Amino acid sequence: MLFKIKSYLYFLWKSTNQHGVHSPFVYNLVTKCFYDREKRASYESILSIYRNNTSGISLKNVKLLNRLIAYFNYKKVLIVENSSNFIGQILSIDNSATIYYSPEDLDQFDCIYLDIDQFKKHPEFLDILFSKVRNDSLLLLHSINKSKENQTIWQQLQNHSKIKVTIDTYDFGFVFFRKEQEKEHFIIRA
Repeated sequence: MLFKIKSYLYFLWKSTNQHGVHSPFVYNLVTKCFYDREKRASYESILSIYRNNTSGISLKNVKLLNRLIAYFNYKKVLIVENSSNFIGQILSIDNSATIYYSPEDLDQFDCIYLDIDQFKKHPEFLDILFSKVRNDSLLLLHSINKSKENQTIWQQLQNHSKIKVTIDTYDFGFVFFRKEQEKEHFIIRA
């Protein structure tokens, strides 16, 4: 528990909002998606599903996940997790994305969602995932600040040569492969 308090205080100290972002790509993502407070029709359905969830993800973050798919207009989303299909339900509400649960289902995905703990169990998994992304894909990691080990894995990912942009929102790590962009790491209060 002490680790989580310390890591969250460190996050608050290091994090910024849109005013600390100089990348147009990240600035637009933060202002038009992360900070979009418009009430959406999907939120009613999200709330009814959320009431029965045990994922530990906050309602605010669940709404962000749903907005994210719409913002990027993602069509093919891979969810790699061992829990229920809660995340799949959230991501598909009022979005035209098709949700997949196995990397073998498709050659490439627009978005891949997984808990960072998957890398502890299967370190070779990173190569499989990297073969399933394209330049505009998003690798979305949950629980990046849950433990010191998770933070170490997150830092190793940030240093990977194929990864250009990362965003730490404390609960989630956003990984982008945009070859046209300089390597940058952001810590954003979402």
